[in-house]
Amino acid sequence: MNFAPVLKILLDLKDMVWTWLSPNLIWLELVSVLISGLLLWGIIYIVTKVNYFDIKAERYIDILGKGNITQRRSLKGWEQIRKRILSSEQQDWKLAVLEADKILDEILKMAGYLGSDLDKKLEILNHENLQSIDDVRNAHTLAVKILRDPTMEIKKDDAIIALKKYKKAFEELNLLEK
Repeated sequence: MNFAPVLKILLDLKDMVWTWLSPNLIWLELVSVLISGLLLWGIIYIVTKVNYFDIKAERYIDILGKGNITQRRSLKGWEQIRKRILSSEQQDWKLAVLEADKILDEILKMAGYLGSDLDKKLEILNHENLQSIDDVRNAHTLAVKILRDPTMEIKKDDAIIALKKYKKAFEELNLLEK
């Protein structure tokens, strides 16, 4: 096989590209530095917006046993719930119940209880796992009703009773202090 014609075409192509590229090389370098800078800025921006390093640090601290991140998160969530229940708005009371329900769902998921939703996880639990399981199921029933009908009217006392049931469960799970 004769590679001479193919080699000549490749060399001509190289010369043609080089004659265009050599005077424009500085501009290409400038554009590539600009694009790289924009991409680097985008990466840094996204990483800071999603708190990537904070989340990773919390996981490592929790794994090493240096701090109880789960408990701190639940305490922050519980403080938000307490603020909502002190409100005079019915919508805030509903949100407080829903947030307590969500926290319980997340805690049970982290504890290894499998289930597509909190209903399935509560079916798995018994009095040995959680003594206040019946109370939690009642409180969860109110949360489900609120989810199904966001316009339903609830009394503040009903929301407080439900939150007390959730609080009792969180205390049993050592997420809140008695």
